[in-house]
Amino acid sequence: MTTTSLNTADWPATYPRDYVVVDVETTGLTARDRVISVAAVLLDAHGAVAGRWSSLVDPRRDPGPVHVHGLTAGDLAGQPLFEEIADELADLLTGRVVVAHNASFDWKMLDAEYRRLGRNVPAEERLCTVTLAKRLELPLPNWRLASLATHYGIRQLKAHDAEDDARVLSEAFRFALHEAARGDLPLPLTRPGARGVSRLPVQRSAPPKPPCPYVNPGAAHEGMLVQGMRVAFTGETRVPRETLEADAAAAGLCVTGSVSRKTSLLVTNDTESGTGKNRAAREKGVPVVDEAAFAAMLADVRPGVRVDVPVDTAPPPPSVAAAPQPPMADIPEVPVEARASGVLNVLVLHGRSEHAEAGRVRGLVAERGHRPRLNLTKSVDIVIVLPEGGSDPRAAKAAGLGITCLSAAAWEAKFVATGAAESTPPGADTAEGDRHVCRELPRGGVHDLPGAERPGLWTLQASWRWDRPDGEVDVVAFLLDASEKVRGDCDFVFWNQPATPDGGVSLEVMGSAEQGVTIDLDTIPSDVVRIAVAAVVDGTSAFDAVGPIEVQTGPFQAAAHTRSVLDAATVERVLLLGEFYRRGAGWRFRAQGQGYEFDAVELARRYGVDVES
Repeated sequence: MTTTSLNTADWPATYPRDYVVVDVETTGLTARDRVISVAAVLLDAHGAVAGRWSSLVDPRRDPGPVHVHGLTAGDLAGQPLFEEIADELADLLTGRVVVAHNASFDWKMLDAEYRRLGRNVPAEERLCTVTLAKRLELPLPNWRLASLATHYGIRQLKAHDAEDDARVLSEAFRFALHEAARGDLPLPLTRPGARGVSRLPVQRSAPPKPPCPYVNPGAAHEGMLVQGMRVAFTGETRVPRETLEADAAAAGLCVTGSVSRKTSLLVTNDTESGTGKNRAAREKGVPVVDEAAFAAMLADVRPGVRVDVPVDTAPPPPSVAAAPQPPMADIPEVPVEARASGVLNVLVLHGRSEHAEAGRVRGLVAERGHRPRLNLTKSVDIVIVLPEGGSDPRAAKAAGLGITCLSAAAWEAKFVATGAAESTPPGADTAEGDRHVCRELPRGGVHDLPGAERPGLWTLQASWRWDRPDGEVDVVAFLLDASEKVRGDCDFVFWNQPATPDGGVSLEVMGSAEQGVTIDLDTIPSDVVRIAVAAVVDGTSAFDAVGPIEVQTGPFQAAAHTRSVLDAATVERVLLLGEFYRRGAGWRFRAQGQGYEFDAVELARRYGVDVES
């Protein structure tokens, strides 16, 4: 694998400035389950580690799949409750982009925990590394963390361990972040707290607290403070709380908002106040001093051990361990996988009035066995430029990258009229050795899902142009019975109702131009015979402002089994993407691509949803 250094002076201006890589282990997969372990790695704008934190959590229930996460009831008994670490974790999340692998899951579990406390997740944006890997078109056999780690040469020490998974993902994300920055690709940022998504970082009102650069040496004893100790405050103070916290941080102490077994000292002027921090300090044996004693201790803080010292000379504890970072020059530039089959990746650039012609050209590309692309990435081999497409900034960028640019007439003369051999007939199942190859499914094409009546968990992902000029796109789904109607309004899955009551069908905002539907086909009620999935354009826009939609389907986290590029002409505001339906004892997927001029409300009504006027 070759490596190149990236001049950070040329770093994309729209990229965020702070990230926190998060991993959680849980008692199960639903929001009713509980977090039992959480780890966070703080990263700066360029992906360098700025701090680490982790904690086990006592769920006060059965730990669930021990064979997966390895944590027994005995391991978790007596560990902090989530409410006892909520403030400390919130300090790490605030003002940062939350990065996770299958980020919607980690976010869902954290959101459920904070909602139990009457709070929201203290972050505004998240980024899913699965979606980022797809945007980079990494040649992975599937989208699991282990495959991403192998791709970047990162060693996993203990899979499904929150601390090690967070470490592995932070290293992989750093590589992927630099790879995206080289191509100036927009990052797949989403804002889970609001409908729709945000393509650009938002202005953050609360800057994150800087991480403590010192290892936590443990509890404070005999009136002595050491840099890295965790200090909490509670109750009224004579000196403003903000001043005390600032003085403590300036002295090299770690100011925390909660009390746990890792807390070194609690400062309070009223030990009998009965606050949660006072109770926790008594239960966990955390030393307690008043404000005056703390001021005296603060005058003589002993030097601590920095987290960035070599591990072999001063190994810090697991919760703050800082692994050495590769220098900037070691960020790998992953070469494009050779396409020995002769299949070309082709991007068509056009203006809004040329949408229909562009669709025809993309159809020709697919007929010849090549792959129409929606975005300019390093995998694109040829760019076809229609007359109005010359003003698209991607045309100049493609030429600057040395990518072959052709007019539609030149493309047809070279690859169609000359009878160039097709590499793979559209819709055919293909394989290269033992490696699965995605099936290009044309409009109306059908794919039999493996697994007969129990195909398991499947995902449909829809994606479109990252730089769409206007219009908000949303993916919706309908569970339909034999009469082609929903059984009730709960069978309509959309932005305000993102999952069915049993969680069998759920929506996921994967990125700024990617949304998906995950379906547990094994649990779909027998009277549901079809699940229809559509994309709708909000407001007054139509699909001429969005362009084609790429649809991929496959088992959850596995490589895609089918892929389709669907054009929706010009004035349509609804595009049926595809349907999963029963066929005998099994399931099938059909790509559709039918567009309609009416809006999402009318679509819902036609499927029998009771929509208020």
